Amino acid sequence: MVSLIRPLLILLICFSILELDSLQANAQTKNVPLEQDNFGKNLRLSILVISYEQIWSSTELGIALIKKLQDREEKLKVEADEVENYFIAEERRLTLERENLKPEQFLEMSNDFDRRTELERLNQRQKEKAIKQEFNRWRRKFHNKYMIPIIEKFMLGYGASIVIDIESQALKSVIFDSRINITDKVISEMNDSYSNIEELIAEITS
Repeated sequence: MVSLIRPLLILLICFSILELDSLQANAQTKNVPLEQDNFGKNLRLSILVISYEQIWSSTELGIALIKKLQDREEKLKVEADEVENYFIAEERRLTLERENLKPEQFLEMSNDFDRRTELERLNQRQKEKAIKQEFNRWRRKFHNKYMIPIIEKFMLGYGASIVIDIESQALKSVIFDSRINITDKVISEMNDSYSNIEELIAEITS
């Protein structure tokens, strides 16, 4: 599937660049400035590209969400370390008491210890899974509610019909003109549009 998509993308990108060059030439001939609208360029491109990961990791909103995740992960790690230290201490006590216990008593206590440690490991894995699921929900909301509307504004301004993520597998080996990459513009626009970070974080993570 990727092998079929890549040639099409290359063709679309080449078409966009050729159209861009044509528009620039016409603008120079007619002495018409290219920068006339709010987005800095009055161009008509059929395709634009972005780096979603760069937008996610470089916008103030994305950075704040990543920090929120890291805080939760750190809190879970502290909790897990405390539980682990508790069980290590209990295991040592059980080993010391073994001499004074009957074999069946020690076996019963040992099995109970193993059961509780396994339950705690399962509990920790479930908490880790829940955090990852929650984080994925945050990313979807960031993408759908906050990033897409900004990208749509640029699509309207540039007259673009397609925006492609350059991190996608289909574009890994495609070389494109940097003029159709609007990643930095999207980051800047999102930072300007979403300044109330604390309120947005509360809404996204609620």
